[in-house]
Amino acid sequence: MLRRRRPWRKRIKRFVKRALLWLAVRITPVIYRAYLRFVWYTSKIRGHPLAQKPELLKEHRVVAVLWHQDVFLVPWLWRLYRPITIASTGDSGEVIASILRPFGFTVFRGGSSKGRRRRKPILWQFIEYLKTQQRFVAGITVDGSSGPPFRMKKGAVFIAAKTGACIYLVRAWCRYRFHLPTWDRTVIPLPFNQIYILIQGPFEPPYEDSELEKFKNQLEKKLLDLTYGSFLVAKSLPHKLLKLFPPDWRPPQLPPDWHPSQLYNGEGSLEAKAGFAEEMRSTVAGT
Repeated sequence: MLRRRRPWRKRIKRFVKRALLWLAVRITPVIYRAYLRFVWYTSKIRGHPLAQKPELLKEHRVVAVLWHQDVFLVPWLWRLYRPITIASTGDSGEVIASILRPFGFTVFRGGSSKGRRRRKPILWQFIEYLKTQQRFVAGITVDGSSGPPFRMKKGAVFIAAKTGACIYLVRAWCRYRFHLPTWDRTVIPLPFNQIYILIQGPFEPPYEDSELEKFKNQLEKKLLDLTYGSFLVAKSLPHKLLKLFPPDWRPPQLPPDWHPSQLYNGEGSLEAKAGFAEEMRSTVAGT
Protein backbone atom coordinates (compact mmCIF):
# COMPACT_ATOMS: atom_id res chain seq x y z
CA MET A 1 0.00 0.00 0.00
CA LEU A 2 1.41 3.36 -1.06
CA ARG A 3 1.75 6.00 1.58
CA ARG A 4 0.14 9.28 0.65
CA ARG A 5 2.19 12.39 1.26
CA ARG A 6 0.72 14.33 4.14
CA PRO A 7 -0.74 17.74 3.12
CA TRP A 8 0.67 19.47 6.20
CA ARG A 9 4.20 18.85 4.97
CA LYS A 10 3.50 20.84 1.84
CA ARG A 11 1.96 23.64 3.89
CA ILE A 12 5.00 23.77 6.21
CA LYS A 13 7.37 23.79 3.26
CA ARG A 14 5.41 26.60 1.60
CA PHE A 15 5.33 28.59 4.84
CA VAL A 16 9.10 28.24 5.36
CA LYS A 17 9.76 29.28 1.76
CA ARG A 18 7.60 32.38 2.09
CA ALA A 19 9.18 33.26 5.43
CA LEU A 20 12.69 33.01 3.99
CA LEU A 21 11.68 35.14 1.00
CA TRP A 22 10.13 37.75 3.32
CA LEU A 23 13.35 37.83 5.32
CA ALA A 24 15.56 38.05 2.20
CA VAL A 25 13.52 40.92 0.74
CA ARG A 26 14.02 42.98 3.91
CA ILE A 27 17.58 42.11 4.85
CA THR A 28 19.35 41.75 1.48
CA PRO A 29 18.96 45.43 0.42
CA VAL A 30 20.50 46.61 3.71
CA ILE A 31 23.45 44.22 3.43
CA TYR A 32 23.91 45.09 -0.24
CA ARG A 33 24.02 48.84 0.36
CA ALA A 34 26.45 48.53 3.27
CA TYR A 35 28.76 46.18 1.38
CA LEU A 36 28.83 48.17 -1.88
CA ARG A 37 29.39 51.41 0.00
CA PHE A 38 32.42 49.83 1.69
CA VAL A 39 33.73 48.42 -1.60
CA TRP A 40 33.22 51.69 -3.45
CA TYR A 41 34.94 53.90 -0.91
CA THR A 42 37.92 51.57 -0.46
CA SER A 43 38.47 51.07 -4.19
CA LYS A 44 39.89 53.07 -7.04
CA ILE A 45 37.16 53.72 -9.62
CA ARG A 46 38.15 54.29 -13.21
CA GLY A 47 34.89 55.18 -14.84
CA HIS A 48 33.63 56.67 -18.06
CA PRO A 49 32.04 60.10 -17.39
CA LEU A 50 28.61 58.90 -18.53
CA ALA A 51 28.53 56.50 -15.58
CA GLN A 52 29.22 59.28 -13.06
CA LYS A 53 27.43 62.37 -14.41
CA PRO A 54 23.73 61.86 -15.23
CA GLU A 55 23.47 65.37 -16.67
CA LEU A 56 25.42 64.12 -19.71
CA LEU A 57 22.33 62.12 -20.71
CA LYS A 58 19.83 64.91 -20.11
CA GLU A 59 16.98 64.98 -22.64
CA HIS A 60 18.06 61.66 -24.14
CA ARG A 61 16.40 58.27 -24.41
CA VAL A 62 18.90 55.53 -23.67
CA VAL A 63 18.85 51.75 -23.49
CA ALA A 64 21.92 50.56 -21.59
CA VAL A 65 22.78 46.93 -22.30
CA LEU A 66 25.06 44.69 -20.27
CA TRP A 67 25.68 41.05 -19.46
CA HIS A 68 23.82 39.41 -16.60
CA GLN A 69 27.23 38.73 -15.05
CA ASP A 70 27.47 42.43 -14.12
CA VAL A 71 24.11 42.55 -12.36
CA PHE A 72 25.53 42.78 -8.83
CA LEU A 73 27.09 46.20 -9.54
CA VAL A 74 24.10 47.62 -11.44
CA PRO A 75 22.07 49.16 -8.56
CA TRP A 76 25.02 51.08 -7.15
CA LEU A 77 26.59 51.98 -10.48
CA TRP A 78 23.42 53.45 -12.04
CA ARG A 79 21.75 54.91 -8.95
CA LEU A 80 22.21 58.48 -10.22
CA TYR A 81 20.05 57.83 -13.29
CA ARG A 82 16.91 56.40 -11.62
CA PRO A 83 16.70 53.78 -14.40
CA ILE A 84 13.85 51.60 -15.59
CA THR A 85 14.33 47.85 -15.85
CA ILE A 86 12.71 44.42 -15.81
CA ALA A 87 13.08 41.73 -13.13
CA SER A 88 11.79 38.18 -13.41
CA THR A 89 8.59 37.05 -11.72
CA GLY A 90 10.27 34.38 -9.56
CA ASP A 91 11.57 34.61 -6.02
CA SER A 92 15.02 35.73 -7.21
CA GLY A 93 13.34 38.53 -9.17
CA GLU A 94 11.54 39.60 -5.98
CA VAL A 95 14.84 39.87 -4.13
CA ILE A 96 16.47 41.74 -7.04
CA ALA A 97 13.55 44.19 -7.21
CA SER A 98 13.84 44.83 -3.47
CA ILE A 99 17.49 45.81 -4.00
CA LEU A 100 16.83 48.00 -7.02
CA ARG A 101 13.88 50.08 -5.76
CA PRO A 102 15.70 51.86 -2.88
CA PHE A 103 18.20 53.11 -5.48
CA GLY A 104 15.45 54.80 -7.49
CA PHE A 105 14.85 52.08 -10.08
CA THR A 106 11.43 51.62 -11.63
CA VAL A 107 11.05 47.84 -11.83
CA PHE A 108 8.66 45.97 -14.10
CA ARG A 109 8.07 42.36 -13.08
CA GLY A 110 8.10 39.81 -15.88
CA GLY A 111 10.63 38.60 -18.39
CA SER A 112 10.69 35.06 -17.03
CA SER A 113 12.49 32.51 -19.15
CA LYS A 114 9.60 30.05 -18.80
CA GLY A 115 7.80 30.51 -22.07
CA ARG A 116 6.95 33.26 -24.51
CA ARG A 117 3.47 33.71 -23.08
CA ARG A 118 5.00 35.20 -19.93
CA ARG A 119 7.50 37.42 -21.74
CA LYS A 120 5.49 39.20 -24.42
CA PRO A 121 2.92 41.08 -22.27
CA ILE A 122 5.57 42.63 -20.00
CA LEU A 123 7.70 43.59 -23.00
CA TRP A 124 4.89 45.60 -24.56
CA GLN A 125 3.92 47.14 -21.22
CA PHE A 126 7.54 48.15 -20.77
CA ILE A 127 7.69 49.70 -24.25
CA GLU A 128 4.41 51.59 -23.83
CA TYR A 129 5.61 53.01 -20.52
CA LEU A 130 8.92 54.16 -22.04
CA LYS A 131 7.06 55.91 -24.85
CA THR A 132 5.37 58.14 -22.26
CA GLN A 133 8.74 59.32 -20.88
CA GLN A 134 10.46 62.39 -22.31
CA ARG A 135 13.82 60.92 -21.37
CA PHE A 136 14.85 57.68 -19.71
CA VAL A 137 17.66 55.24 -19.06
CA ALA A 138 16.46 51.65 -19.40
CA GLY A 139 18.82 48.93 -18.27
CA ILE A 140 18.62 45.48 -19.88
CA THR A 141 20.72 42.38 -19.19
CA VAL A 142 20.82 41.05 -22.73
CA ASP A 143 21.65 37.42 -21.92
CA GLY A 144 19.24 37.13 -18.97
CA SER A 145 17.43 35.83 -17.22
CA SER A 146 18.74 32.31 -17.72
CA GLY A 147 21.34 32.47 -20.47
CA PRO A 148 23.18 31.16 -22.27
CA PRO A 149 25.91 33.54 -21.07
CA PHE A 150 27.45 36.07 -23.45
CA ARG A 151 24.72 35.58 -26.08
CA MET A 152 22.70 38.69 -26.79
CA LYS A 153 18.95 38.35 -27.14
CA LYS A 154 17.18 40.91 -29.30
CA GLY A 155 14.83 42.32 -26.66
CA ALA A 156 16.96 45.39 -25.93
CA VAL A 157 17.37 46.17 -29.64
CA PHE A 158 13.61 45.78 -30.15
CA ILE A 159 12.88 48.10 -27.21
CA ALA A 160 15.28 50.76 -28.51
CA ALA A 161 13.81 50.59 -32.02
CA LYS A 162 10.22 50.93 -30.80
CA THR A 163 10.93 53.81 -28.40
CA GLY A 164 13.37 55.83 -30.53
CA ALA A 165 16.20 55.31 -28.03
CA CYS A 166 19.92 54.97 -28.65
CA ILE A 167 21.90 52.07 -27.23
CA TYR A 168 24.97 52.17 -25.00
CA LEU A 169 27.09 49.12 -24.24
CA VAL A 170 28.11 48.91 -20.59
CA ARG A 171 30.72 46.76 -18.88
CA ALA A 172 31.77 46.85 -15.23
CA TRP A 173 34.78 44.80 -14.19
CA CYS A 174 37.21 44.65 -11.28
CA ARG A 175 40.66 43.28 -10.62
CA TYR A 176 39.81 41.50 -7.35
CA ARG A 177 36.60 39.50 -7.27
CA PHE A 178 34.96 36.17 -6.81
CA HIS A 179 32.25 34.51 -8.87
CA LEU A 180 28.99 33.01 -7.71
CA PRO A 181 28.38 29.43 -8.91
CA THR A 182 25.57 30.57 -11.21
CA TRP A 183 25.04 30.07 -14.94
CA ASP A 184 26.39 33.58 -15.63
CA ARG A 185 29.26 33.47 -13.10
CA THR A 186 27.98 36.64 -11.38
CA VAL A 187 30.85 38.89 -10.28
CA ILE A 188 31.12 40.02 -6.66
CA PRO A 189 33.76 42.77 -6.24
CA LEU A 190 36.04 42.70 -3.22
CA PRO A 191 37.05 45.75 -1.11
CA PHE A 192 40.28 47.65 -1.79
CA ASN A 193 39.85 47.04 -5.47
CA GLN A 194 40.32 48.61 -8.89
CA ILE A 195 36.95 48.90 -10.62
CA TYR A 196 36.60 49.77 -14.30
CA ILE A 197 33.45 51.16 -15.91
CA LEU A 198 33.56 50.85 -19.70
CA ILE A 199 30.93 52.37 -21.98
CA GLN A 200 30.54 52.51 -25.76
CA GLY A 201 27.91 54.32 -27.79
CA PRO A 202 25.61 55.71 -28.86
CA PHE A 203 24.37 53.19 -31.42
CA GLU A 204 21.19 53.97 -33.33
CA PRO A 205 18.94 50.98 -34.09
CA PRO A 206 17.73 50.55 -37.70
CA TYR A 207 14.26 51.61 -38.72
CA GLU A 208 13.50 48.40 -40.58
CA ASP A 209 12.51 45.38 -38.48
CA SER A 210 14.25 43.15 -41.01
CA GLU A 211 17.58 44.74 -40.05
CA LEU A 212 17.25 44.21 -36.29
CA GLU A 213 18.78 40.73 -36.24
CA LYS A 214 21.87 41.87 -38.12
CA PHE A 215 22.18 44.92 -35.87
CA LYS A 216 21.84 42.72 -32.78
CA ASN A 217 24.66 40.47 -33.99
CA GLN A 218 26.89 43.50 -34.53
CA LEU A 219 26.19 44.78 -31.02
CA GLU A 220 26.87 41.35 -29.55
CA LYS A 221 30.31 41.35 -31.17
CA LYS A 222 31.04 44.84 -29.85
CA LEU A 223 29.92 43.94 -26.32
CA LEU A 224 32.06 40.80 -26.41
CA ASP A 225 35.02 42.92 -27.53
CA LEU A 226 34.35 45.38 -24.73
CA THR A 227 34.18 42.48 -22.26
CA TYR A 228 37.50 41.17 -23.52
CA GLY A 229 38.86 44.69 -23.13
CA SER A 230 37.77 44.77 -19.50
CA PHE A 231 39.84 41.64 -18.88
CA LEU A 232 42.91 43.20 -20.41
CA VAL A 233 42.47 46.55 -18.68
CA ALA A 234 42.36 44.74 -15.35
CA LYS A 235 45.48 42.78 -16.40
CA SER A 236 43.83 39.40 -16.16
CA LEU A 237 42.48 36.91 -18.67
CA PRO A 238 39.95 34.57 -17.01
CA HIS A 239 40.16 31.64 -19.41
CA LYS A 240 37.12 29.94 -17.87
CA LEU A 241 35.01 32.93 -18.87
CA LEU A 242 36.54 33.15 -22.33
CA LYS A 243 35.45 29.56 -22.90
CA LEU A 244 31.85 30.76 -22.46
CA PHE A 245 32.19 33.19 -25.40
CA PRO A 246 30.61 32.13 -28.71
CA PRO A 247 32.90 29.69 -30.55
CA ASP A 248 33.14 31.95 -33.61
CA TRP A 249 34.26 35.01 -31.62
CA ARG A 250 37.83 36.23 -32.17
CA PRO A 251 39.75 38.90 -30.17
CA PRO A 252 39.89 42.35 -31.81
CA GLN A 253 43.07 43.56 -33.47
CA LEU A 254 44.63 46.43 -31.53
CA PRO A 255 46.75 49.19 -33.06
CA PRO A 256 50.37 49.51 -31.81
CA ASP A 257 49.71 52.80 -30.00
CA TRP A 258 46.67 51.53 -28.08
CA HIS A 259 46.45 52.41 -24.38
CA PRO A 260 43.89 51.09 -21.85
CA SER A 261 42.89 54.60 -20.79
CA GLN A 262 41.11 54.92 -24.14
CA LEU A 263 38.42 52.65 -22.74
CA TYR A 264 37.57 54.50 -19.55
CA ASN A 265 38.59 58.15 -20.05
CA GLY A 266 36.66 60.96 -21.72
CA GLU A 267 35.88 64.63 -21.33
CA GLY A 268 33.16 67.03 -22.36
CA SER A 269 29.46 66.78 -23.17
CA LEU A 270 27.45 63.95 -24.66
CA GLU A 271 27.70 65.56 -28.09
CA ALA A 272 31.48 65.57 -27.78
CA LYS A 273 31.41 61.81 -27.24
CA ALA A 274 30.74 61.02 -30.90
CA GLY A 275 34.38 61.14 -31.96
CA PHE A 276 35.47 59.47 -28.75
CA ALA A 277 32.98 56.65 -29.28
CA GLU A 278 34.37 56.07 -32.78
CA GLU A 279 37.87 55.98 -31.33
CA MET A 280 36.83 53.38 -28.77
CA ARG A 281 35.10 51.25 -31.38
CA SER A 282 38.31 51.06 -33.38
CA THR A 283 40.51 50.45 -30.34
CA VAL A 284 38.55 47.97 -28.29
CA ALA A 285 40.23 46.45 -25.28
CA GLY A 286 43.69 45.63 -24.03
CA THR A 287 46.84 46.66 -22.22
